[in-house]
Amino acid sequence: MGGRDLAVLIVSYRRADLLDRALRSVEKHLPDSPVYVWDNASSGSPQVRELASAWPEVTWTFSESNLGYIAAMNRLAAQCPDADMLHLNPDAELIGPLVAARAALAQPRVAAVSPTVLDPEGRERPWDVAHREQSVLRNLLNAAGYAKRLRDHPRLYRFSDLYPEAPHDVDGYMAGCCLLISRDAWTALGPFDERFFVYGEDATWQPAARRAGWTLKLVDDDGPQVRHTAAGTQTDDPLASLRGDDLLRAAQVMALGNARNRGPGTVFSLGSLVLERVQRSKRTAARRRRDALAERAAGRPGIVVTTNGLDLGGAERQRVLLANALVARGHAVTMVCLQALGLYTAELDPRVRLAFQPWWQPFVDVAGDDAIVVGGVTNTEVAFARAWRAQGRLAGQQRFWLPATHDPAELDDPTYSEGLARSLRAADGLLVLSAQHHTDLTRHQRLTDVVMAAPNGIPPAAARPFRATSGPLRLCMLTRILEYKNPLLLIDALQALGRDDWTLDIFGDGPDRARLEALTPPGLGERVRWRGQVSGPDAAFAEIDVLCVPSGFEAFPLVMVEAMTRAVPVMASASGTVPEMLAHGGAGVVVSPTTCEAWSAALTTALDDREGLAALGRAGRERALAQYTDTAMADSYQRAFARLLGRPVPGAPAEPADVL
Repeated sequence: MGGRDLAVLIVSYRRADLLDRALRSVEKHLPDSPVYVWDNASSGSPQVRELASAWPEVTWTFSESNLGYIAAMNRLAAQCPDADMLHLNPDAELIGPLVAARAALAQPRVAAVSPTVLDPEGRERPWDVAHREQSVLRNLLNAAGYAKRLRDHPRLYRFSDLYPEAPHDVDGYMAGCCLLISRDAWTALGPFDERFFVYGEDATWQPAARRAGWTLKLVDDDGPQVRHTAAGTQTDDPLASLRGDDLLRAAQVMALGNARNRGPGTVFSLGSLVLERVQRSKRTAARRRRDALAERAAGRPGIVVTTNGLDLGGAERQRVLLANALVARGHAVTMVCLQALGLYTAELDPRVRLAFQPWWQPFVDVAGDDAIVVGGVTNTEVAFARAWRAQGRLAGQQRFWLPATHDPAELDDPTYSEGLARSLRAADGLLVLSAQHHTDLTRHQRLTDVVMAAPNGIPPAAARPFRATSGPLRLCMLTRILEYKNPLLLIDALQALGRDDWTLDIFGDGPDRARLEALTPPGLGERVRWRGQVSGPDAAFAEIDVLCVPSGFEAFPLVMVEAMTRAVPVMASASGTVPEMLAHGGAGVVVSPTTCEAWSAALTTALDDREGLAALGRAGRERALAQYTDTAMADSYQRAFARLLGRPVPGAPAEPADVL
């Protein structure tokens, strides 16, 4: 048989018994194919580790966290760069050698091939892994449960996303339970889009391949070559299992298109929301779910947390940490993404409902007599929150809007447009990061009168020993590379020292990186290193001694807390809440004003007093553990909830909110 070698890629989650069955079927039917398994961290990972000892010929990767199916599959694909791929679900079992499928994959311009699949329960036809091209109507009819009924109708079958007979060339996409993918197509098109976490990769990558001139084929030998037990890796918790439904709906919205809060995906989103309210079976299930959540909440208000997206960023991470902390304390929590999902989806507690819909569809039900929406101060989040609060009257629920601003304040001009400021004056309360943050925000405009402080927080990390007692002091920045972050100011300040007992590593990427990197003085090339994106703070802090934050336009740099909790000394320009975070110099070096001269002076002191730096690192850790953990953040939010409601919140701290 022509073509490349075929590597079998499996992303494992929860069920070691199903994975073992899948591996045995590959050993029987594809004995010459190398097998790669990525285990996404789950309750079943200990059993999967035990299973690994019985399969030494398999290449195993055990993830420290659940990256999601799509990111994990991309990483497996990178481990076998010269092979075609068989993406196999752990709950799928080969019952044949895929001879016809492999032959089809070897044909020119074939991107992906699926065999027909046997459903042991008989609910699916063998060719139901193939789907027609997506459309709003087809997806809505499928969501309503009519796809199979329409598929068999003599005149209406085209409205179903399923085929009435087995196709050969597929014009939509094929499900990924057993999908062969051409390495040539993978190289040409790139990997799966990791914004989706799970689902969506089939319905976006494959249509993109067709648009680029590749074909998708469904083939078979004398009968189905695969047996698939649907939902074999899902959890038994009915509330947690809703995450799969949430992600499927989000994937359909993104696959259909939702750019700038418009497009077919937003129409589908609205239609699916209507379905949930008018279709009896969905309405009944939703009511029972809300009743169960209300009973679990035991008097705690329901919480809606908004964000524009879940891409990597400080504000986005804070939303996820907040949602996780509140759901762990018994609140019914829904995270609403208004524009996109992102990599932080992997970190969201599965008990948090995940809604993906544009700002102009503020239809989110949350359990309880009282409910509060918390979010940032962007046009989309403000518009959603105000409309959602107003709908409380129709839902028979008392609703509150509590915006939480993380924005750095403009010192010479109003921070917000007059429209946003007017909206904020109509909020039920406002959360700021500190008293100074509030002072800065209201220097040129009035906001709401009910203002409370709620600093950001992160889970504590292990302390790092300070090693720079001699030799060059290893300084670093860890940031999105933008000009206002002031990397060149820091470089100029170091160059002005006329010393060689330092190095500077700049971790991160951004739109200004290439231009700023090109402006680095040539003589500093060996000591100033632009390192690019890094996997996380631990990867950066393992190589450095001191974190530098030279930007003079910050509200609450979360990277400082990342360093402080690890006992990494921090030097930062006085801006926003920075002086308070560093205890006005008692827990780090506060540089003021934000000038080259002030930074040179502070760096000279740091280079000459290594023991003093180590002591500041230890003091910074103590302050972070006391003030800036996710536990402390959740305490602040719950106290603010009690202030809004005018009553205690079960399980919340008894102290009153920090009203400014």
